Amino acid sequence: MLNDLFQYIEDKKLFNPDEKLLLTVSGGLDSMVMTELFRLAGYNFSVAHCNFNLRGRESDSDEEFVTDYCNRHKVRYFVKQFDTKNIASEKGISIQMAAREVRYEWFDYLCVTEGFNYYATAHHKDDQIETFFINLLRGTGIAGLHGILPRQGRVIRPLLFAGRDDIEEYARKNNLSFREDSSNRETKYLRNSIRHRLLSVLKEINPGYRDMLTGNIERFRETEKVYRREIDRMKRELVISENDLIRISIPKLLKTENQKILLFEILSEYSFNSSQVEDIINSIDAISGKTFFSETHTLIKDRNEFIIAKLESENEEKMKIYSDTSFLVNPVTITIKTIEKTADFEIIPDPAYASLDKSKLEFPLGIRKWKKGDFFYPLGMKNRKKLSDFFIDEKISIIEKQKIYVLTSGNDIVWIIGYRIDERYKITGRTKSVLLLEEVI
Repeated sequence: MLNDLFQYIEDKKLFNPDEKLLLTVSGGLDSMVMTELFRLAGYNFSVAHCNFNLRGRESDSDEEFVTDYCNRHKVRYFVKQFDTKNIASEKGISIQMAAREVRYEWFDYLCVTEGFNYYATAHHKDDQIETFFINLLRGTGIAGLHGILPRQGRVIRPLLFAGRDDIEEYARKNNLSFREDSSNRETKYLRNSIRHRLLSVLKEINPGYRDMLTGNIERFRETEKVYRREIDRMKRELVISENDLIRISIPKLLKTENQKILLFEILSEYSFNSSQVEDIINSIDAISGKTFFSETHTLIKDRNEFIIAKLESENEEKMKIYSDTSFLVNPVTITIKTIEKTADFEIIPDPAYASLDKSKLEFPLGIRKWKKGDFFYPLGMKNRKKLSDFFIDEKISIIEKQKIYVLTSGNDIVWIIGYRIDERYKITGRTKSVLLLEEVI
């Protein structure tokens, strides 16, 4: 098996023999076989172990087992304990997702601070096949069919050449000790259910299913490269990224073949799933304003475009500007200064700037999102106007409106930030002091 490891690392060009590696070791069968092989191979490596505190004494025993192995073999190691349940609760995510996030964040941190070139996980051929079926069942598209990649960024998977049977046989022949995670036997998790139910049936049907499926996964991986090049070419024709917004041309989309799969490949990047893409396709003939939400983004059908924006927090704090405030970062970035109005003073004719008569302002000023029913007196007009009507006149899209903030003085809106000031607060011949604001984009 050691020779197979050497050959796989060379074939896949996973790392150079003199590079510094971090092995992620749980204490289970797979990670202990990986660690023993790397020790015998003489690679320059250290060990990282995560204690997620999810299985009481069992978790602590795993930690003791790994540190004992490292001490006996004089291997440098790092251990970190996580309050995983609380982290999951605070973030509103599953415990499994929380454990995944914190461990990979820590591994990346160790690579940066300790100078490791890569960190290795003990994924093997059976994990590859399980991941293939998980992605197939979740509808991830062709990107999910390539399975686990041998190298991805800082992560390497040097055991993908071996099946679970190979790893078990190596441990048995070499009397290698390891820890058994009791949760691996539970079939309530999708991966375990595939492992204990589906794969056992496949083995009965075709004992050589591992090699057959891993061969197909390799071919899917090569096919995806060709597919991805064509998708990227078509995306360049359809998609425009502008001021944190993603715009997709509906007329251009309708001229393409396979519109549904093309739109799926574009929108999956923003966490929209296949059933949502079906609904979005069906909304093409609907009136403007049809809105869809993923976990991270919102999509609005607006005239001849789909417009995508990142979801923003509903609890965004209302900010205040005092008479001596000079700079604001959130929720918008604005520079603020007071200048005396002289004979050569000139107003900057740019909507990113607001020149206001400071004597007319009531401090502190406020910054907030605009809301339905808001009105102001647009610069150059004597009558008041609803902001919603102003946005229509200015042809501001629905999704752009969601990002607009206003500057207020008392109950008055004095500036639609980035668009227009209020007529009542403009600079006049009687103005002595000017409050000059600039939105920094």
